[in-house]
Amino acid sequence: MNRLTSLYDTTQHLHDLLQQEIEPKERESIISKVNDLIEKRGEQMNALKPPFSEEEKATAKKIMQLNKLIEHGMLLLFDDLKVELRQMKKQKQSNRKYIHPYETIQARDGIYLDRKK
Repeated sequence: MNRLTSLYDTTQHLHDLLQQEIEPKERESIISKVNDLIEKRGEQMNALKPPFSEEEKATAKKIMQLNKLIEHGMLLLFDDLKVELRQMKKQKQSNRKYIHPYETIQARDGIYLDRKK
């Protein structure tokens, strides 16, 4: 019996979750599911003890290949979040400048500075 089957299934589910098209509205729930699956995988990995059979080693190679794809998917998700945060920050600045257009202007007109002591 292959002890890595449950770990492989969890990894495959995580891979499938990250490969689907993620809408901004459902991003929070997807991230929550990803976190849960990562925690579950961590627990499953900690429960494994050597020695491993040849069948388990082959399954481990498949898991490592999927893990590379998962890392890529998570990087894409993280990049999308960074872009959205930048857009939100820019939108916030634009709104603030629209409401208070002269807030950042530092006019020194009419000020006399005496340099003598």
